Amino acid sequence: MKKVLLLHGYNGIPPIFHWLKEELEKMQYVVIMPNLPPREGLRYPIWKEEMSKLGNQLQGELIVVAHSAGNPFIIKYLQEHNLDIKLYIGLAGFSNIYKVEGREDLYEAVKSVEPTQEELENFKQKVEKRYCIYSDNDHIVPFEILQKHVENIAGIEQMIPNIGHMGRKSNLQKIPEVVEIIRESEKIKC
Repeated sequence: MKKVLLLHGYNGIPPIFHWLKEELEKMQYVVIMPNLPPREGLRYPIWKEEMSKLGNQLQGELIVVAHSAGNPFIIKYLQEHNLDIKLYIGLAGFSNIYKVEGREDLYEAVKSVEPTQEELENFKQKVEKRYCIYSDNDHIVPFEILQKHVENIAGIEQMIPNIGHMGRKSNLQKIPEVVEIIRESEKIKC
């Protein structure tokens, strides 16, 4: 069974995830899209508890597509749980915590999911293919933090101009690059 975990960030499920879910289901994937507590509900212990409710849905080979704060969360979560992640695609991903002026709420939330160096190394060892898609005009995550994430996880980078943070404010409805990466990974398996 082919499974994809769509893991949202601080503001909840972005519009592109609904489109992605539909496209991936057409490709015969089982799509797991938990609706984790957003904003101040983003705390590692809370999200970890919510993920435990998925039970055996996360067993077997997984593809993970994580948006924003979902990226450091899955890196941290993998250290504690033996998930079999074959392919990771980070959207506007980061693994170094940063501050945005006037957004102490965001800082407090993402601080709880900041991965350690050991967790980053574990992620690199356990996840076969790691892709990082980001933009040159992200209004939330600083450009250098997006680039540092690629380095931190030894990822394959794909910078797409003018797609912002890929959330609601960016008004991005589709992200065909993700579907293309997944299709290419299927070809490699054959």
